[in-house]
Amino acid sequence: METLYIDRKGSELEIQGSRLQVRVPGPQRPFSTPLNLLEFLVISASVQFSSTLLSRLTQEGITAVFLNPRKEEATSIAYGLLHNAAERRLMQYRAISSDSLSLCYSIALVKQKLRGQRAMLQRALRRRPDQRRTLSKGIERLASLEPRLGNVANTSSLRGIEGAGAAMYFEAFQCLFAPRLEFTGRNRRPPRDPVNVILSLTYTLMHAEAIRVLVSIGFDPQLGVYHLPSFGRESLACDLLEMYRPIIEYWIWRLFARETLRLDHFSLSSAPDKPCILGKAGRKEYYQNYEYQARLWRKMLRRTARHWLTRLQNDTLQLSVTERVPGAIT
Repeated sequence: METLYIDRKGSELEIQGSRLQVRVPGPQRPFSTPLNLLEFLVISASVQFSSTLLSRLTQEGITAVFLNPRKEEATSIAYGLLHNAAERRLMQYRAISSDSLSLCYSIALVKQKLRGQRAMLQRALRRRPDQRRTLSKGIERLASLEPRLGNVANTSSLRGIEGAGAAMYFEAFQCLFAPRLEFTGRNRRPPRDPVNVILSLTYTLMHAEAIRVLVSIGFDPQLGVYHLPSFGRESLACDLLEMYRPIIEYWIWRLFARETLRLDHFSLSSAPDKPCILGKAGRKEYYQNYEYQARLWRKMLRRTARHWLTRLQNDTLQLSVTERVPGAIT
C-alpha cells in the first residue's frame, strides 16, 4: 500500500507502535496498516487525530493531504523533514540566483509543456476524428509558439508565451467533453462543473506527489525557478507538475469518455459561488483509478527530479568556474 484514503466522516486515527490504526463509525472492526508501507495519507472528511500522529507521520516521511471538497483553498499538505543533504539545496539557491540559469531552466520547462500539450491533442485526435478541425487548429497554433522560445529574453516574455499556449490548448481540449458536463474552460475556487472538480482534485494530489519527490531528492520545494517563490507556495513543486499537466488532463478526459465518472456522480449547483461536489460513489471510483495511475506518475516525477539534480550539479559546477562566485561549491 502506498496511499491510504480516509473518506468516512467521524473516523479516528492513531499510531500504535509501528502501525496506523483507523476506526470508522459503525460496527466495522478497526483496520491498520504498517507505517513503512505508507507514503501518502489523503483525508477528505472530518476525522479525529492527535498532534502525536502528525509528528510521527513527519518523522516517517509520510505526506498527509487534507482535502475540503467544498473549499479548494482550504486544502493543506503536511510533508516530511527535508533531506539531510543540505548541499543540494545550496546548489538550488545558487541556481535560482543566476538569471541565466533560471531563464534556461524555465525555457526548457515551457518547451516541454507545449510539446506535451500538442502530444495530448494529437492522441485525442486519433480517438476523436469528429473534432478534427478544432483539434488540428489547436495543434498548429501550439506548434507556432515553440520557435518563439528561441528569442525569449526574460521570464516575463516566457510567461506570455506559456499563457497564450494554455488558452489555445484549453480551447481545443474542451471540445472533447460531452456538452452535458458544461465544461467551457478552466474555473476554480469553487470549481463549477464536474471536469473542473476533477482537474482541481487531481492537480492537488499530484502537487503533493511532487512535493514528496522533491523533498526525497534533497530539493527545497518552496523555491521554484519558473514559478517564483511566493509565501506559502511550494513553487518548485508547481514547476515539476507543470510539465505533466497534459498527461494528467488526457487521463481525466478518458475517465469521463469511458464514463468511469458520470454526471450522476456529482451534485451540481446553479449558484455561481457554490461548488460542484463529487459524491461518495464518484469518490470511490476516482480514488481507485487515481491510485492505479499515480504509480506510473510517481516514477515519472522521480525520474525528472533526479535528472534535475544531475543537471543542477553540472551547471552549478560550471557556474563556479565561469562566474567565480565567492564561496562556490566545487
